[in-house]
Amino acid sequence: MKETIKYYYNVYPDSLIEIENGVYFYLNGYKYYFVKYDRNPEEIAFLVQISNDLFKKNILVDTFIKSKDNTFFVSVNEKVYVLLRVNSIENDIYDLKDIIDFNNKLVADKQIHNNWANLWMKRVDSLESEISEYNNEYPLIRETFDYYVGLAENAISYFNDTLIEEDIRTVKITLNHKTILTPTYSGFINNPLTFTFDYEVRDAAEYIKSSFFEGKFYLEDFYEILKKNNSRASLRILYARLLYPNYYFNALEKVFVLDEEESKINKYIEKINDYEVFLNEIYKIINKKVPIPPIEWLNNKK
Repeated sequence: MKETIKYYYNVYPDSLIEIENGVYFYLNGYKYYFVKYDRNPEEIAFLVQISNDLFKKNILVDTFIKSKDNTFFVSVNEKVYVLLRVNSIENDIYDLKDIIDFNNKLVADKQIHNNWANLWMKRVDSLESEISEYNNEYPLIRETFDYYVGLAENAISYFNDTLIEEDIRTVKITLNHKTILTPTYSGFINNPLTFTFDYEVRDAAEYIKSSFFEGKFYLEDFYEILKKNNSRASLRILYARLLYPNYYFNALEKVFVLDEEESKINKYIEKINDYEVFLNEIYKIINKKVPIPPIEWLNNKK
């Protein structure tokens, strides 16, 4: 890998530290990542533009380094790699306010229709098909899967109803990330390989879900969202995303693909009732600001 970096970038690191998707090294006071790029290569120019625009605004995101061939990526053994320079401290922890502030650093000047419902339905269908291939394996998953499919169907219906009943143009399209986990480090937030443009509430919803199941989210923090999201459409799609149990589906895929222990999903199952109560409390907070439709079975929870 060292020779590859030397050849393509005329960069001569003393040593490389291996990581899951590549290597990193230090040179002239900066940290660099040479990592595999798993997204569509056609998106690279877009991500370069975003990171450069942010960096020009003194937002210290990681920036792409050009190769000797004047490209922002190289192909190695039929795989695409990029070289990124780290421009900030990586281990600062972001809270919900920090994340929302970062989201609003770049707001798209045109509407983008991201149909979460279609993606959610395809994922549920795929997992249903996969589970059907197993016999008596994964009894815990078999016991709980239908519940989470029902929750996903609630989320899909809620999102679709919002598209029909609300003016979705009132929802800003902002800079978000492919996924958010707790704790959320600045090194992840500032990495352009994680960037995506989406409805303004995407990151906030994912942060809330991850924090809840780590026991690190408090309802009073939710008011940070209400300061920035004033439209009913925005708050309805936020609620739809909170309903969608991607945390459970992500855990299932790790069991199926990475052969992790089935018991990994216990952290979610043990908090089913707590999360239902939490969703109901979130609904009440939103509903005090703007009336949104209830999920009747959740509102009946005590």
